[in-house]
Amino acid sequence: MPKFHVGQTDGGGDSSKFEIDVASLTKHAIILGATGSGKTVLSKVLVEEAALQGIPTFAIDPKGDIGNLAFKSATFDFSKWSEKEADALKIDRTEYAKSLQKMYADRMAEFAVRQDAHAEFAKTVTVRIFTPKSSAGLPVGISPDLSAPKDFSRLLQSDVSAAADLLDLTSYNLLRLAGYGEDDRKEITFVSALLEDAWKSGQSVTVKDLIRRIESPPISTVGSLHVSDVLGDKDRRKLVTKINLLISDPKLRSWSAAESLDFSELMKGPSINVLDLRNIQSEQEKHLFVELVLQQLFQWLIKQGSAQTLRYLLYFDEIAGYCPPVREPPSKKLLLLLIKQARAFGLGLLLASQNAVDLDYKVISNANVRFIGRLGAQRDIQRVSVGLELDSFAEKEISRLKAGEFFCNTFDPKFRGVIKSRWTLTYHRGPLENGEIAELMEGMKEEARQAGQVKTATVAATEEVGEEAEPKVEALAEEEPTAAKEEEKLLAKPKQEIHDDFLIAAGAHATTFMQLERKFEPKNLQSFAKLGNNVRSIRVLSTEQEEVFHPIFELSASVFEKGFAKQSLDKLEELAAFESQLVPLPAAHTLAPQRAVPAEARREAEKWKGELEKRTATLKADLQAKFDVIMEEKRIEHIAEKQARPKAKMADIDASIARLQDALNAELDSVKDQEKLYKQLKKEKAKKSRLISAENRIETKKQKVVTTRRKIEQLHTDRQALEDKLAEMEEEENEKFHAALSQIKSKSSFAIVGWLIETVYRARIIVNDKKEHAGDVRWSSYTGRGTWGRCSACSIPLESGSACSCGNLMCNRHLAYCKACLEPACTDHRALCYICNSTFCARHSARCELCGLPACTGHSGACSMCNRKVCNNCSQKKGLIKREIVCRSCSPS
Repeated sequence: MPKFHVGQTDGGGDSSKFEIDVASLTKHAIILGATGSGKTVLSKVLVEEAALQGIPTFAIDPKGDIGNLAFKSATFDFSKWSEKEADALKIDRTEYAKSLQKMYADRMAEFAVRQDAHAEFAKTVTVRIFTPKSSAGLPVGISPDLSAPKDFSRLLQSDVSAAADLLDLTSYNLLRLAGYGEDDRKEITFVSALLEDAWKSGQSVTVKDLIRRIESPPISTVGSLHVSDVLGDKDRRKLVTKINLLISDPKLRSWSAAESLDFSELMKGPSINVLDLRNIQSEQEKHLFVELVLQQLFQWLIKQGSAQTLRYLLYFDEIAGYCPPVREPPSKKLLLLLIKQARAFGLGLLLASQNAVDLDYKVISNANVRFIGRLGAQRDIQRVSVGLELDSFAEKEISRLKAGEFFCNTFDPKFRGVIKSRWTLTYHRGPLENGEIAELMEGMKEEARQAGQVKTATVAATEEVGEEAEPKVEALAEEEPTAAKEEEKLLAKPKQEIHDDFLIAAGAHATTFMQLERKFEPKNLQSFAKLGNNVRSIRVLSTEQEEVFHPIFELSASVFEKGFAKQSLDKLEELAAFESQLVPLPAAHTLAPQRAVPAEARREAEKWKGELEKRTATLKADLQAKFDVIMEEKRIEHIAEKQARPKAKMADIDASIARLQDALNAELDSVKDQEKLYKQLKKEKAKKSRLISAENRIETKKQKVVTTRRKIEQLHTDRQALEDKLAEMEEEENEKFHAALSQIKSKSSFAIVGWLIETVYRARIIVNDKKEHAGDVRWSSYTGRGTWGRCSACSIPLESGSACSCGNLMCNRHLAYCKACLEPACTDHRALCYICNSTFCARHSARCELCGLPACTGHSGACSMCNRKVCNNCSQKKGLIKREIVCRSCSPS
C-alpha cells in the first residue's frame, strides 16, 4: 500500500522512518499547534508527499504561507528567491544560497528521504497560485456552475441525501449571489425543482436557460402543488430580475470578471493548486468566496463518481475562522458537508488550526489522523485535551514537545506517539509578495493567453460558418430602473469628484443592502433586558418592527509611479457606521433586496465625512511609506543592473593585475638570481663570452619587468576609469531617483457602496405585572441593546436600571435600596427615616400621625391605645419589658 514519508519516530535512519498509509487520509487529517510549532512545515510535507504519489491538492491559504511550495529546485538552488532574506540577515547572497543548499541536503539525509525526491518534485509537480481580486497570480472569479452532474439520475436513486444536498447548495448559492437568503425557501425549492428536471435528463443549464425556465416552467408541479401555487407569476418575475443582478451589480461583476476554477483541469496529475485569499479585503467576501468555491468542488466531485482510494487532497490552512463551534459563517455548511461525504468520492481533507477549541467538534471527530504540536501554555494543552478527549499520558507528551515535533494519534491503522516532521523539499520561508507570485506565474499566464487566443480563433471560425455560440451568462434586455442608471453615472465619475456628492447620490441609490441577523426576538426579551434586580417579570403586550439604516463606506487609496518604479500599491477598506463608530462589516448578515433609504439616514451619513477623510488619508500615508521602500529598492536594483558590466570588467582587471603581479615578482626573483650568478662568474674570472651571455640575460629580464610594470600601471588606470564611471552611474541614477520622487502620484477616495439594515423593535411591556411602559421601549434584534422606558424620577430613557415593586423604572442616579429588604424603591414608594437617616421602602416605613415626619419600622410603631402610627420621638414604651407603645397623646401627663 502506498505511504507518505512524514518524518521519524526517534533517533533517525531508515529504522525510525515514520510513514502513514495513503488510505488513512481518505478519513481526513487535522494538525494543531501554536505559532512556531512547525504546523505549516508538516502540512507542506503531506502536500509534497501527495504530489509525489500523483495525488493533486487544492489548498486554501488565508495567510499566504503555502504559495512558496512553488520555490522548487532539482539541486536545492534557491538563490533566486533567497536574496531578500540574505540581505535582511546581512549575509552575502551567494554564500547564503550555498548554505541553504547544504542545509537542505543535510536535512534530506537526516530524515532518510530518497535521493531523487526533490528532483522528481521539481520536474513533475505543477504548482499554481490563484489570486482572487488581484492580477498578481492566476486570476479566478465566481460564476455559478449549473452543469449536470455525472449519472445524476442514478445518484438520485442510490444516494438521495447527496443529490438533495447538491441541488439545495447549487440553488442556494446561485440565489444568494442574487440577494436571497436562507429563509427564502420557496424560491430555493422552485429553482431546485427546475435544476432537478434538467439534470435528470442529463441537460446542463446556463443562467440564460434558467431565466427562460423560470419565466416558462417546463414542469407543472413542485411536490404536490401546482407551480403557480408555489411561486406566482409576480414572484417569478421578481426572481428573474434579481438573478439578472449577477451581471448588473458592480460588486458582483468584479467577481465574475475572471473565469471560475476548472477542477477538471486542476486535478489532473501531480499538482498543487493554491488559492491565496489575502487580496480579498472583506472577511464577509472571503467567507462567501470560500463557500462558493467549495460548492463548485463538491459539485465537481459528485460528477467524478465514487471511489475507495485517495484521489484528491483538500488542504485548508487556519480553518478555525471558517468552521467555528458556535457561529455559522457561510463556509461552515460546505466544510461540514465535505467532511461528512467527501471520502466517498476519494477526497481527503487536511485541516490546520492553532487550537482545537476554536473548531466545531464535528471536524475533530471525523479526523482519522491527528497531529498535535507544541502549544503556547498549559492552559492551551488542557483546552486541547478536553476538545480531543486526551488522557494524562498524551498531555504529558504534548507538554514536552519541541518545534517540529508532534504527538500523533491515528485510528486506522492504530498509532500513538511522538514523531518529528521531516523538512520540506521546497524553500520554506515567509509569505510570498505579489511581485514574486507574478514572476512565478508568468509562464502559466502566457500559456493561458495563448490558449485564449486559440479559443477566440475557434469561436470566430464557428461564427463564420453560421453556428451560434451560446454565451455563458446573458443580461436581460430590459430597461434598468432610473435609480440604477443614476448610480452608474455616479460610479463613472472620477473618485475625487465623488467626495462632495456621494452622501446624497450614492446614499440614495446604493444597490448593496445587507440585513443583520436577528438574534433577539420579543419572545426572549427577558433574557437580555438590563433592568437590574427586582424584575420579577416582563411581559410584551405588542411589538412593531422598524428598519434602521447604517451606511457602508468603501475607502480606497493607491500610490503609483509609472516611469522609475513602474509599480502601484492599492488598498481597499469596507467599514460600516454602526453604534456611533466605524467598524468592519459584521459577519452575521445576509444580502437583502433593494430598500428605500430614508432621507434622515442619508443626512446622518454626512456626519462621517470628516472621519472618512482622516481614515482615507491614513490609508494613503501607509501606502506611501511602503512605496518609499519600493522606490529605494528600485534605486538599488537599477544601480546594480547598470553597474553589473563595469563591475565584471573590474573583476577581470583585478584578476589580470594579480596575475601580472605574480609574474612580475617571479621576474624580479629571476633577475636577482641572474645577478648573483653574474657576480659568481666574475669572481671566478670566467670567460668573457659567459659574462656577456649572463649580462644579456639580466638585461632581457629587466626589460620584461619594465614591460610588466607598464601593463599593471595601465590596468590600474583602466580600473580607475571604471570606478569613475561607476560613480557617474550612481550619481546619474540618484538624480533619476530624486526626479522620480516628484512623479509619485496618489489617489484616495471614499463613497457609500451600500447599507447595513438593522431590525429594531418598539414595544409595550408590563413590568412586574403592574406598570405598563411604551414609547421608549426600543431594542435592536441584532445586539439586544436598547432603551426600556423612562426613569420615574428624571424621565431620561433607560438602557439599564432597576424596577420598583410597583413597576416604576429608575435610572442608576435615582436608584435607592430599602435598608430592611434591600429591594429598590421609586420616589413614590420610599422614604428617608428622619431619625436614622436611612432609606426604606413603603413596606418598611411609615409617616408619624402626630409630627408628620417619615420614620422606618425600627423607629416607629402603632399606639396600643389609639392604634395611630407614631415615631419613637412621639411615643414611649411601657410595661414590664417595655413592649407596649403609647403615643404622646394617650400617655398620662
